[in-house]
Amino acid sequence: MAWIIKHIVTICFFLGYYQTLPIYGETIRAPPHYKVVNVSSLEPKPYCQRSSSGSKIGSQKLEIVSRFGPCFPNTSRTKTASSNELLNWDQARVRSINKRVNDHLYSNSLSEDGLDPTIEGKYEFGGVYNVKIGLGTPKQDYYLMMDTGSQPTWVRCQSCTKGCKSENPLYDPSKSSTYTNNTSVPFRVGYGDNSYTNGIWGCDTLTIEGIGAINNFRFGCGQENVDGTGNNFGDVAGILGLGRGELSFPSQIQSASSTQMFSYYVPLTNSHVGNLEFGNEAKKKSYACSNQFTPLVKGPEPVFYYLDLVGISVAGNKLNVTSTTFTNEGTVIDSGTVITRLPRAVYSAFRAAFRQSMSSYTLLENVDELMDTCYSFKGYEQIVLPEIKFHFGEGTSTTTDVKLSNNGILWMKDDRVKCLAFAAKENDEHVSIIGYVQQRGFNVLYDLERERIGFGSNCAS
Repeated sequence: MAWIIKHIVTICFFLGYYQTLPIYGETIRAPPHYKVVNVSSLEPKPYCQRSSSGSKIGSQKLEIVSRFGPCFPNTSRTKTASSNELLNWDQARVRSINKRVNDHLYSNSLSEDGLDPTIEGKYEFGGVYNVKIGLGTPKQDYYLMMDTGSQPTWVRCQSCTKGCKSENPLYDPSKSSTYTNNTSVPFRVGYGDNSYTNGIWGCDTLTIEGIGAINNFRFGCGQENVDGTGNNFGDVAGILGLGRGELSFPSQIQSASSTQMFSYYVPLTNSHVGNLEFGNEAKKKSYACSNQFTPLVKGPEPVFYYLDLVGISVAGNKLNVTSTTFTNEGTVIDSGTVITRLPRAVYSAFRAAFRQSMSSYTLLENVDELMDTCYSFKGYEQIVLPEIKFHFGEGTSTTTDVKLSNNGILWMKDDRVKCLAFAAKENDEHVSIIGYVQQRGFNVLYDLERERIGFGSNCAS
């Protein structure tokens, strides 16, 4: 009875509190497990926001910039995609991730020199974050899409015969004194929308600021770059493969960075800059950011990174959903997926709890096909959001609790409408996926030696 009275009083307090929230003017205060958020902080600016403060540890760092934001070079910046376009690509990527998990499409056969002759898999080209690398001697600079769901790195090459028109320069092997290739080893990457890249495997010197030159870096030289759906495939120079595997970027630079470890800071909005760091500098950054760690677990697709997401809390209350409902099919953390996908039973409970916590705001109906919990905050300078925590574990009672940033909760559909940046899985046999929106504001460390991932929020980019 005491428990019931306590919760009735709490609910009445929240309802009374929210009924007095101002739209303009005076500063508002939030009850426990809620936070006051400036609406403008959730929206990107028309100019690049490079931080003048924050962690300055190490130089083994690459800038992460959105290809749809003002920090991407003006000479080759892709036209800003609409919310609907991004989410359509996101749906295709999620479906192709699940197809890879279910069908095990990656080839396991290696040629005599250790190279996979096809590296062929049906996965959707996706993601918005790019990093600049140097390739060749003298180096040629390229912005590549960072992708934790891909193993190989590839660039579009001057020798291409299809899909050669782009605002980005093509890599020219003839201009590099350190380039070698193996014309007998083909390279192919296939995408879920029937787009593909064909070419050959090449080796050249790769240069990273702070690390220096990495000799004989293996990459795919794309000669046929066929875009099947007009999804901006032709507007990027290539992919930086951060997934698991012998040919992945982290594996190949291990000797130069002294330890197989990397981290990235996900920008808060498309107008902010993040970073990508390697080796000991990534380790130092994790100490500065007070990273919390959770084990990596095994999954059916060896390229992906799997975690045990065992629970979610909204406004300090853990969802009444068993941990096995979360863990049955596993959870993948992915840099190329936009919004997080949850099991349908989990999402239903999560949505109900979030809507209850936002009951003072008007819920909009039929605004978005994918996300069904949207609000208009037009006229609001500040809003009150519930704290959302992810609980990670490994089948034990001990969990790692990670509180999402303010920018990791809502998706900006337009300058008026914001939606809960989560969706239900199309099929409960699919994996759950943690998208990059929920990683915003975190230093995410991939410690591949100790098989764990760390989340640090006490740091800047």
